[in-house]
Amino acid sequence: MIDLDALADRVRAAIPLTTHLDFRFTAFDGERLTLTAPLAPNHNDKGTFFAGSQAALLTLAGWACTTLMADSAVGEGEASVDVVAVESSLQFRAPLHGDIEIRAWADDGESGRFHQRLKRRGKASLAILAQATDAQGVVVCEYQGL
Repeated sequence: MIDLDALADRVRAAIPLTTHLDFRFTAFDGERLTLTAPLAPNHNDKGTFFAGSQAALLTLAGWACTTLMADSAVGEGEASVDVVAVESSLQFRAPLHGDIEIRAWADDGESGRFHQRLKRRGKASLAILAQATDAQGVVVCEYQGL
């Protein structure tokens, strides 16, 4: 069973900046990861969610989704996979006036290829997509990463 709190603790211990973001991993179904974070520690001078916090959280969601998918591909008892972000782009769609919810997932058709290459070669790339939404489900930011 996946312990999302343990993964969050691991992230906070390795990346001190993330302790200030006050994020939580709330769900992972084997393909999609959900992350949430409150506005209060992430606001800017306009009272909206800081774009830098959004960028960090979207990148973190992509990294965590990839890490969980990689761990499931290699299986328990195997060496852990070193996941790194090598490329990303963001599009900010609307200001965010409240808490954020982010969903990250592998681009269509990518997860099967990723698992096969990872098992066969011990390394693989994975295209990740993520969307940040407000409380009403309106997309406020979109992320693409590798």
